[in-house]
Amino acid sequence: MKVRNVETTIINNNEKTGYSANLPRNFSIKKSANSSTPSFKGIDPTSSMIDFWAAVARGGLAASFTVQDMLGTNFPRTFAALDRNKDITGKNNYKAAVEVAIREFTTGPSMFIIPALVLAGASRYSGEANKVPVDNIAVFSDIMKGSINSLSDNKFKDINFKTLSKEELQSAGIEIKKTFYKDVFESIFSQFADIKDINIDEYIDLMLKAEDPATPKRNFFMSMANKRIMKNGVAVDAKDEILSQLSTKFVADKKAHTQGWGDFLTAKIVPGTKSFKISDIIDDMKNYSNDFAKQYISAQSKDITSGSKVLINKFINNFRDSRIGTRFITNVMMVVATGLFMSIIPKLYTRNKTNPETDAIYAQVKEQRGAANNENQ
Repeated sequence: MKVRNVETTIINNNEKTGYSANLPRNFSIKKSANSSTPSFKGIDPTSSMIDFWAAVARGGLAASFTVQDMLGTNFPRTFAALDRNKDITGKNNYKAAVEVAIREFTTGPSMFIIPALVLAGASRYSGEANKVPVDNIAVFSDIMKGSINSLSDNKFKDINFKTLSKEELQSAGIEIKKTFYKDVFESIFSQFADIKDINIDEYIDLMLKAEDPATPKRNFFMSMANKRIMKNGVAVDAKDEILSQLSTKFVADKKAHTQGWGDFLTAKIVPGTKSFKISDIIDDMKNYSNDFAKQYISAQSKDITSGSKVLINKFINNFRDSRIGTRFITNVMMVVATGLFMSIIPKLYTRNKTNPETDAIYAQVKEQRGAANNENQ
């Protein structure tokens, strides 16, 4: 049996039914009057399960892992503990159930929460590029050299960053991001066949639109429920919806320009490297370029001459090495912090002096030994 990605299945189903991410949400396909489909229906278990797992997929890896962990281990083990030794005592074992529940419901989520907190702290104090995997930092840095050198020869030529206003510096940061995004997408699509009809500018526009401070953001639960944000009675696209449109567009372009079946949600930034989900690449591009643009503009205002390619390449190499180093340290800190928290968990759920899962067994054995001793006497 071949397991298919939930997002891929949803996108394929959308294409089969004619749905497009660019169509209005109230768009529907009219059915003929002779359709045999009844005008009413009850609860469809299959559709309900698809909707449920689609909602989980929208919650990301953390939500997917947590839900599967709860359904696959947490609840079953808790209910099993509740029934522990019931054949001996005739009662539910609430003490055992409480201990198991605390253990299970803290272990699974903490495997995401603890690393996420460490990563958030490191990114806040050391730069957003700390969220980017080490391999991608190196690849992005190589691409950024071409992006900055191109800007230095054109839009940034003869510009003195020290004289620019705050708004102009922000515009310069956007230019860095636009050029970098274009170069990354060109590198990705260069691995496809006959890409003349792929409009890379549309990808850049979607990314910048999603990053615009004016674009609303849905919270975690709104995303899972696929609830839209309303402004003045009109539904507007949130950040995650815009990025979803970008992913859908990428899938369509990849399917049209590659042969055979594959995971159309993944891409290689440059040939010969590891494949990543396009949504992860988008996040990494944003985090890397945000961090780099801030550091580069700040350095331009102090030491670097815009037209000096040697100094630019040296700056980018230093930025790359610095972020790779801090990312490596962050990875170690995430492992250590998670391990330390795991070592504390037994103290959280050990609420009784003895093990409630074996108390009844020991009591029964003690009673049987007492009875045997009485018989021997």
